[in-house]
Amino acid sequence: MSDQPKTAAPETNYAHLALFIFGGLCLGTGIMNLYWSFGAPTGPLNSDYHAVGFTGLDNLMSFDASDYSIPMVVVGVVCLVYGNSIAWRYTGGY
Repeated sequence: MSDQPKTAAPETNYAHLALFIFGGLCLGTGIMNLYWSFGAPTGPLNSDYHAVGFTGLDNLMSFDASDYSIPMVVVGVVCLVYGNSIAWRYTGGY
């Protein structure tokens, strides 16, 4: 309908694709390891009522897994947000 010829789709930028894959892997691994990042030193709170009482919030602590799982979640989110913010460059500006 217009007089301008259609241009070919831009080639896939593998660095941009790698950014999305890396961000997704970091975010997924970080979220999976958050399960082992927090808890009580005596064991599962739901089965240890005689030691912690009915509220175990005072006994919650962060374990060693939180040293790498929280930064992995942050790095994953930053990679995915940055990759999404520059994605318009590869779509032809809509």
